[in-house]
Amino acid sequence: MHLVWHRTELRTHDHPALCAAHELARQDGTSVLPLVIIDPKIFGRADLTPRRRAWFLENTCALRESYRKLGSDLIVREGDPTQVLDDLARELKSAKHPLRTAHFIRNYTPYAKTRDAAATQAMQKHAVQVFTYGGQYTHEPGEVLTNEGGRYTVHGPFIKKWRSLEKPEILARPRKLPPLPPEVLCGEIPHVESDIVLPKTGEAAAKRRLDWFLANNEENYQAIRSLPALEDATSKLSYYFNIGVLSPRLAQSKATTYKWNFELSWWDFFADLLDKHPDSASEEAVPAWRGFAWRNDSADFERWKNGGTGFPLIDAGMRELRQTGFMHNRVRMATAEFLTRHLQIDWRLGEELFRGWLLCGDRAQNVGNWQWVAGCGLSAKAYFRTGNPISLAKTADPNADYIRRWVPELADLTPAQIHELGQSDARPANYPAPMVNIKETRARYSETAKAHLAKSKS
Repeated sequence: MHLVWHRTELRTHDHPALCAAHELARQDGTSVLPLVIIDPKIFGRADLTPRRRAWFLENTCALRESYRKLGSDLIVREGDPTQVLDDLARELKSAKHPLRTAHFIRNYTPYAKTRDAAATQAMQKHAVQVFTYGGQYTHEPGEVLTNEGGRYTVHGPFIKKWRSLEKPEILARPRKLPPLPPEVLCGEIPHVESDIVLPKTGEAAAKRRLDWFLANNEENYQAIRSLPALEDATSKLSYYFNIGVLSPRLAQSKATTYKWNFELSWWDFFADLLDKHPDSASEEAVPAWRGFAWRNDSADFERWKNGGTGFPLIDAGMRELRQTGFMHNRVRMATAEFLTRHLQIDWRLGEELFRGWLLCGDRAQNVGNWQWVAGCGLSAKAYFRTGNPISLAKTADPNADYIRRWVPELADLTPAQIHELGQSDARPANYPAPMVNIKETRARYSETAKAHLAKSKS
């Protein structure tokens, strides 16, 4: 029999590991064993919120239904992956058809690499051959190289090479699978109550969303993507990409406009950066930034976290995130910049919060974007180019429709009144005064960064 271990690709379409296992099972007349392991080192983390646990589990339920429609089922186990795989191989040793091969799509986070190396050793002890595949990226980390064979650190040159490479074949899912043997117990999928309303789950829903976006909004994507008041201006596919319910390769293969293709390439770029620089998961990617004087002011952090900064766009974004598990991309950049530059609070605190609250809280994307905004990452925004959340609100949300949706205490104000709140004393009694002076905080961050970098060079 042939095992398919699902981790961050809870789908049956465009799944190289499943297709390979299915072909072997077809040849020797045995079964494919699809498996999801609920890993306590991931599910037990303090930063893994109920919404993130529920999102994974509900999509695991949808994956089980996908397999049942194909004539098979999904095995679900809880525990350390190495032990679970070792136990499963032992259970099947006396079966009519013991486990012969194991297949999975590669992951690239530091933890995943350690986990997969241990799991591979456990399988090989039982004479089970292990095969790994690409599948979560159009081009896997380490594939997009400079002409000299090096790795890129800047997105512009990366995407030029990325676009020039031959794209992988998109694989159809098997039409039918043999049933699981009776001696294999499927196991129950735990239930976790989400703290938010989840989007529709499963690969069929994700593919419908992709098709809707391509048909309705991709052509206008460049013009409308920066307007958070338009709820469908962006694809809202990132939370499906994050756990592989939708193949990012499939989305890229269907993209017809340069701009959306450009945005999709960031998925590969940040994964490549984290693979090359694994220490950047927890420290600044640029060594000169390490030891920077980040503030750890818990009171200021809580005001930002709870949407009470007195800057309407920032507060709207944080409230949207808390209530939905999503935040518009342009507002994400504004809220992250406010925390790291205007409050000068450690980017790691914001990254951890976003990773827990966002349904699409992918580690590589999250770390890459937070360090880009904070100024301390590779190919980052320069420290002297700090934005103004007041002027940004005027351009991104000129009619204040987005702000009024998420900050209802401002509903009776005109757009002009709302946009002046970050620098005016006139405000509703139930809305806070701005917690900082933007000119002063921009200057403070710039001076601190300049002095720190100068000291690092000396």
